Order: sequence, then structure tokens, then C-alpha cells
Amino acid sequence: MNSVKKLQTDGKVYVEYPPKLRIAVQKAMDSWIAFCALPDNVKIKFPYTADKTVSGNGYELKTAHGEGLDRKEDFHLRLSAAENLLYHSRKIGTPQVDTFVRDALELPVLIEPVLAEFAKAVEREFNLPNFANDVAHSTPGLLLRFLHYFGGVAEGHEIASPHIDKGGFTMHLHESDTGVQQLRQSDRSWIPLPVSHTETVIFPSFGLQHKMLNQVKALCHRVVATTDSAVNGRFSVVCFVDFRNNKQYNKEKFGRLQDWPAGFNYDISREEMDKLFNS
Repeated sequence: MNSVKKLQTDGKVYVEYPPKLRIAVQKAMDSWIAFCALPDNVKIKFPYTADKTVSGNGYELKTAHGEGLDRKEDFHLRLSAAENLLYHSRKIGTPQVDTFVRDALELPVLIEPVLAEFAKAVEREFNLPNFANDVAHSTPGLLLRFLHYFGGVAEGHEIASPHIDKGGFTMHLHESDTGVQQLRQSDRSWIPLPVSHTETVIFPSFGLQHKMLNQVKALCHRVVATTDSAVNGRFSVVCFVDFRNNKQYNKEKFGRLQDWPAGFNYDISREEMDKLFNS
């Protein structure tokens, strides 16, 4: 693992991929691509169940056009919702659905040791008592988000609008193509945020910025279409990590973080930031 001090200087830290996790991620991604190839009338049989923590569980299809709206389909899974997810996958009776859900649910246990190492390093480096313990208790609530951005757009088109994530921190596990960019703090320029086959990348979300009193900043990022993804679309999977005993961004009162100006959080004061979080 790179030094977690890079969370301050680079906005992210790269972590070596354990071989078993890498294999499992690729297997789950292959199953996700097979799931996405199913007809819409099959996929929408899988219900999306709302959850007030970070996001719900299940399948979503988003085809609306407009500023800040991403055309995509996605699937959210938590280990804590495994019984419900498996029930619905069996009920639908399509092998590709059941295979995808089962493959995806194998990931949280394999992700846990990577998160534990990262959390211990952050606790030591930034003097955050009990941070590793909080993260250790987060495994059942880890949110895996499988994404498929549709093709049929122009190269350079913003297929995921600029935003910061609202939870604790994000682990970017896999992408079928490049195109993720981060907004650099120093000069507000967009630079590549690559994910390789040997490393995954972890970056702070707004909850961690709040918890650490601006010592690190939630990384503003976006996705732009490459020559390939503009035509063929783009597949990826990320893991959102929240932790106990942490205030939450008040989305009900202040709206989606995608609707805030890109990089608004880079200069926000502690006092102004605190107003955006639930007590």
C-alpha cells in the first residue's frame, strides 16, 4: 500500500490487489456483463429496495437525459441484504441473475482484509481513535455498486457527472475502460484516475472529510467517454464504505452532491461543512 499520507497530497491511495480478490472481482464483473445482456423486462423484475443509509439494494435502470443525470443501469448489493437478494434472484428463475448475485456476494469477505489494513494505517497516521474498529464492523453494510454506462454518445462526453461520494470512503475495484478523472485540488484541472489489474484505489468521501475535520478532502471525480466506451458502453464496480458513529450528509435537506459545483468541498470551512451533516 502507498502511504496513506497520499490521501492529503494526491486525494487517493493505491493498494495492491490480493490475487483471490482480483479473481473474484473479475468473475463478478463477467457475471454482471451477462446480467446486463438480459432483456430489460427480465432485469426490472429484480426490485430495488430503498435504504436510508447510503443507497438501496437491487437493480435500477436510469435513462433520463439532463444535466447531472447519468444514463446507466446499476445494481446495489450489501452482504446484510444477502437473504433478500438471493430470494429474489431465485424467484426470477433466470440463471444469469442468480449467478451474478451469488458471485457479487462473495466479494465483501475478500474485501474486508484490504479495508482493515487501510483503516489501521489511517488510524495511526492521522490519530483517529477507534477508526479501524468502526471500519471492521462495516463489512455487512459495505455497498457494492455494479455500473453499466450506455454507449451511443460522443467521445469526451461526460457519462458520469462531477461529484463527491457521500459516505466514508470509496474503493474502486474494476473498470472495463479508462475514463475516470479526478479534479486536482491545486489547480482545479481534470487528470486521469486509472485503475489497474494489479492495484485498486481508495479515496475519501464526504463523510471521511467531515470526520477528519478537513485533514483530507473528498475526491471530486467524473467519468468521460473514451473512443471505445462512447460506442460500446462502460462497465465498472465500486465499493462504498461507511462506518459507525459518523454523521451523515443531509441529502434530504441539501440535495444530491452531484448538484453542487465541482470541487466545492475543497475550500469549505469546518463550520460550513458541519451544517451540511445530520446531528
